[in-house]
Amino acid sequence: MKVAEKIRNKKNNKSNEKRVIIEVIVLSGCSQCIPAAEMAYRVASQYNNVDVTLVNVTTPEGELKAKSLGITTVPAIAINGKLTFIGNIQADMIMHDAVRKAM
Repeated sequence: MKVAEKIRNKKNNKSNEKRVIIEVIVLSGCSQCIPAAEMAYRVASQYNNVDVTLVNVTTPEGELKAKSLGITTVPAIAINGKLTFIGNIQADMIMHDAVRKAM
C-alpha cells in the first residue's frame, strides 16, 4: 500500500468514528455546574467526533431530559443519552475514559 493510500485510509477512518454527545445537565446559578461544563468542553476539544450540549433543567426540554434520565441533582452528565456522572467529576481522565468507552 502506498503512503498516499495509507493517509487517505486514515482520514476515512476518522470520518467513520462514532459521534459522541456529552450532555451537561445544569441549573442556572449552580456553582458546580460551571466547572462540569468546562471539563466537558475541555475533554471534547481533544476529539474530532465529540460534541457538548448544555441542558438547563429550567427549560421544558431540560426538565423532560432530567426526568427521563432520573436526574434529581445537578450537575449531571449523560454521554450518548446514558446518565454517566452525577455531581462534580474530580479529574478529566475519568471523563476521557467514559468518552472512549462510548466510541
